[in-house]
Amino acid sequence: MEQNAEGRITRVEIKKPSSSSYAHLQSHSTVLSKKPSTPKKTGDQKWVAPDEGAFMNIFASNACRLLRAFGSVMVLIVLGIIGLTYYATVALVYGPLSEEGTADEKKVAHTVLVTYHVMIFMILWSYFAIVLAEPGSVPERWEPPEEDPEIAATIPKSESKRRVCKKCIAWKPERTHHCSVCQRCVLRMDHHCVWVANCVGARNYKFFLQFLAYTFIGTTFDAICLLSDFVQFFRDVEDSERSSSNTSPQERDELRQHGGAMTVVFVAFVMNVAFAASLLGFIVMHGNLVLANMTTIEMYEKKKTLPWKYDKGRWGNFKEIFGDNPFSWLLPFHTKRANEKIDQTAGLTEGHIALKGEYCRPIVP
Repeated sequence: MEQNAEGRITRVEIKKPSSSSYAHLQSHSTVLSKKPSTPKKTGDQKWVAPDEGAFMNIFASNACRLLRAFGSVMVLIVLGIIGLTYYATVALVYGPLSEEGTADEKKVAHTVLVTYHVMIFMILWSYFAIVLAEPGSVPERWEPPEEDPEIAATIPKSESKRRVCKKCIAWKPERTHHCSVCQRCVLRMDHHCVWVANCVGARNYKFFLQFLAYTFIGTTFDAICLLSDFVQFFRDVEDSERSSSNTSPQERDELRQHGGAMTVVFVAFVMNVAFAASLLGFIVMHGNLVLANMTTIEMYEKKKTLPWKYDKGRWGNFKEIFGDNPFSWLLPFHTKRANEKIDQTAGLTEGHIALKGEYCRPIVP
């Protein structure tokens, strides 16, 4: 055991007790099990890292490894779905119609193609903004502000500004949670999304909402555009069954080619309807969360302070996510002022980044 100049214990080495002293240690187990307070910064303080398996759950860790490995596959699946609907809409339906149709059909086809390409561009832009953007990590050597011990003893741990992550062994601001998949703390973490292989946090939550909105609008628009061809698919099936005995081999080959194209259109239509229906529920849920200034994790937490202390009114809550500039509400990027506001609302500006020689890691019991 080592002590500093103030008489505080800075390092404790626990050795395996002998059988003769085991009963003596049991008598002091109550004292040793008390949660130690965070020590003040001292020059000779030493921090002992916990055992690597102290916070590991074998079932949760295996699931997290699976999600990490599956993340890149999900990105390819998303791009494959977008590619399938693009092929059905552009290459099979409205592309040929814009060249071979009547004058009115060409106008409709050109309008559909231009609108559809704009939607696809916004979907891909917002999607890759989520995948590639930093969700919001806690800066290295970040320390929270000091608290009066008397005041800290009267408030719940969830409301304390000096919060500690037991897995990162580091300080974390308010509303920050540890992601077991990414293995790091994320500012204002909402959830880990396997579809984007990334966490959704303070810095990319806006992009996530835009992706939901643009994908819902795009899939709904595409389903409407493919509706007539979806109905035609069943008519072609009935016609082929009636005339199957009277067709020539050449006509049968043409029917097979046409039938294959219509099958792709059929699948694309069904996928558009399915994704639009499922996304509508997510949009409604996250819309309510935005207006309440609450994350998905906070929504499912058992203990919430009422009234909600982060609520700034619906308009204020909306601008906290999307910013003050209306031009940036529709585009997946953050201005410099928006990034500064994210740092402020995430609680980073209340603390400071200590120098290497002055940083004091918290002691986790």
